[in-house]
Amino acid sequence: MKPITLFAHAIVLLGVSVSSGQDKESQHQAPVAEIRQAAVAFLQSLRPELREQAMFAMDDKERRAWSNLPATSFKREGVSFKEMSSEQRSFAHQLLQSTLSSQGYLKTTGIMHVDELLKSMAEERRPNRTPMFGHDLYWIGIFGDPEKDDSWGWQLDGHHLALNITVVGDEVSVRPQFMGSDPARLPEGTYAGWKVQGAEDEKGKQFYALLDEDQRAKATIAEVAPRDVITGPTRGDQLKQPTGLPASELNDTQRRMLVSLIEEYAHNYEHDIAHIQMERILESGLDKIHFAWAGTSEGKPYYYRIHGPTVIIEFDNHFPPGRSSGPVNHIHTVFREPGNDYGEDLLRKHLMESPHHQDHQHDHEHEHEHE
Repeated sequence: MKPITLFAHAIVLLGVSVSSGQDKESQHQAPVAEIRQAAVAFLQSLRPELREQAMFAMDDKERRAWSNLPATSFKREGVSFKEMSSEQRSFAHQLLQSTLSSQGYLKTTGIMHVDELLKSMAEERRPNRTPMFGHDLYWIGIFGDPEKDDSWGWQLDGHHLALNITVVGDEVSVRPQFMGSDPARLPEGTYAGWKVQGAEDEKGKQFYALLDEDQRAKATIAEVAPRDVITGPTRGDQLKQPTGLPASELNDTQRRMLVSLIEEYAHNYEHDIAHIQMERILESGLDKIHFAWAGTSEGKPYYYRIHGPTVIIEFDNHFPPGRSSGPVNHIHTVFREPGNDYGEDLLRKHLMESPHHQDHQHDHEHEHEHE
């Protein structure tokens, strides 16, 4: 980490508010060229009909149409891994690797692999049923033209996994993100003990355990955990005001642990993208971030939320689908950016500052003057 970034972290951890990240230039640069090259290579690997199937306009409704549900419960568009050749799958994975960190790539492919295990278990129980799980049932869509457009994006969508990437000029938005695991911890078989999202789970519990009695009372928003995350698919604007315990009431150890928990989500992305995410979150003021917890009974579902001006993180660990007892072993998480999901803030800024758009707006106004 560069010295200025360390300094910014030190200021935040000491509890001093830092001005908005919009006021100063980041020391990190998102790998826009690499992401663009990977997207172009993926599209060029597809035969014409699949390429047409993969591409959407930037404002197509599909860009916001994603779900954590299995393929039999939610119809997806784009190109599925089932339709890709081995070579095309390789290009698809290169696209993932261009934007994700090694930990994020392993979580992403781990979630897809868990779904493949679910497929095997489902086939054992009901061999002739239409497949609803599996690595094949994840779709990639490209929005805009990465070869020509300044603003474009890509999406990976499937069961328990949605990545929404928006490129605007030399900046990248990586939210909203949904990641889930069922089972969260594999109980038996070859992969017994495997836990794709173990860090999000354990760090959340560790942070809650660091709180004293009064802090826990403030942080706890419900004795029973909600059945799902609040800001899931189509519900991005459900949380307006932060609730729970403000970070201004944390000691230095607790503040460091909270930052580490946030980093677990941000660092699913490439090094520079992750640091830019953390700058946006911390420079809006760590003290403005609240931590909330629900679920206080041992062995029952639990939930936590991190909510500030530029971040919403939700985590829940619940009973498996269709059950209301037994082990808590089904994780859902979301990582959102209020006001900049799908790069909304970046797109507005680009529209205002781009000479091309300014000229277009000037011409439009000039036409009205002569009407």
